[in-house]
Amino acid sequence: MKRTKIIATLGPSTNQPDVLKRILQEGVDVIRLNGSHYREKEAVKKDIQLVRDVSDHLKKHTAIFFDLQGPKIRVGAFENNGVVLETGQAFTIRSEKDVIGTSDYCGLTTPEIIKDLNEGEPIFIDDGNIRLFIESITDDTLNCRVTQGGKVSNHKGVNLPLSTISVSAITKKDREDIQSAIEYGVDYIALSFVSKPDDVNELRQIISDSSAPHIGIISKIERRTAVENVVEIAQVSDVVMVARGDLGVEVGLEKVPEIQKRTIRECNRLTTPVIVATQMLESMVTKPTATRAEVSDIANAIYDRCDGVMLSAETAVGDFPIEVVQTMRRICEASDKHLAELKKSKYSQVKRVFQVKSAATTFCKAADQISEEISAHVMIAFTSSGNTALISSKLNPSIPILAPTDNLQVVRKMALYRGVIPLLMKKKFEDIVSWGAMIQMSLEDAKALNIVQAGDIAVVTAGYPLGRPGGTNSIRMIEVQ
Repeated sequence: MKRTKIIATLGPSTNQPDVLKRILQEGVDVIRLNGSHYREKEAVKKDIQLVRDVSDHLKKHTAIFFDLQGPKIRVGAFENNGVVLETGQAFTIRSEKDVIGTSDYCGLTTPEIIKDLNEGEPIFIDDGNIRLFIESITDDTLNCRVTQGGKVSNHKGVNLPLSTISVSAITKKDREDIQSAIEYGVDYIALSFVSKPDDVNELRQIISDSSAPHIGIISKIERRTAVENVVEIAQVSDVVMVARGDLGVEVGLEKVPEIQKRTIRECNRLTTPVIVATQMLESMVTKPTATRAEVSDIANAIYDRCDGVMLSAETAVGDFPIEVVQTMRRICEASDKHLAELKKSKYSQVKRVFQVKSAATTFCKAADQISEEISAHVMIAFTSSGNTALISSKLNPSIPILAPTDNLQVVRKMALYRGVIPLLMKKKFEDIVSWGAMIQMSLEDAKALNIVQAGDIAVVTAGYPLGRPGGTNSIRMIEVQ
């Protein structure tokens, strides 16, 4: 059984009901909506409704997250749609947004950043294919020298690897998109170009003041300053994403693997779900098979125990969206199986796994050890908030975690948790008369879904009184009848 969750980006290749149905059946757990490509509220509404309708038809609880565009810095337009810059030449970046660029100068979409820059700092354009060096600065110009020339075309992205930018991570467009995402019922909102915890807290305040305070926040680690503050950012986030595209330009490609591993390790210690993204199966945008390097890349992220792996252009605009999901699923299944075998063969209870100890972490660790020692078939983690299931998943159990809850919003959010199978209870916790009745109800549903069968052993964690968030205080061993 696949334990690592697959995130797929919706786009022209997948936003038809039949294709979306297939990729959900093939193993996609979470759908990403890329805010950079939405200009109208109705388009957001239409795509969210499509995902909900297809998921309901499949009786699958699919999570949806809206990925905010963020303050992406770009150069302006150029004459003839592009110019060639020669290595060693002078080049000026102006504060005007609408100026038409030449081989001598260009405009900038976010001119307010000029005040944050300093002489001697580098500027990368088009993922670092064009490189400049700031020689001097005025109130409205950056006077640069080209250190790596080449062709630059309209609206290419700009990275400032050594600069600290004070502009807010939430733009005017983002604020409009946040309201649309809240109104139409997403489960997570992803914040792009996070630099510090305050960026996350700013979005948290907007969500908390809205009609949907339950929406989670995914913080994207793609700036050098975010890497420096990754622990503090993870502590105030619901999910962290290692967004390797801009990150590779900002810090250097050779540093991305170490940052990825360190981020996953810290997030697991903090019980924060973590996604690895960008170019995971990039070759399959135009080809029906993956490269060996891509397979190894994905497997290594899984061996480090990430919660999810993300597909971007592969499913949004790729030629083989169904095949790419099938390939990702097979890689996840093989890696998850091997990881479970390693856990079984080398199992020993670690005394201190998490940064913070609580009754919930203690009981989840005990349940995990019991499951290994008695060779249980499934763990059942009853949860009101999703926290018990999340803690259990971070212990990397070698068996599935069934997570029954009475809250549809929690069910959808748990679709992102590694190894967790969310289950919506037929009754509210407050309407269930006893532990036994609650367990029996969930086991009947699990048997109907072919998760368990008669004779299987289940290790159950729950809190008493039933339905009280943060109250995990009991463990039981049950033989499925």
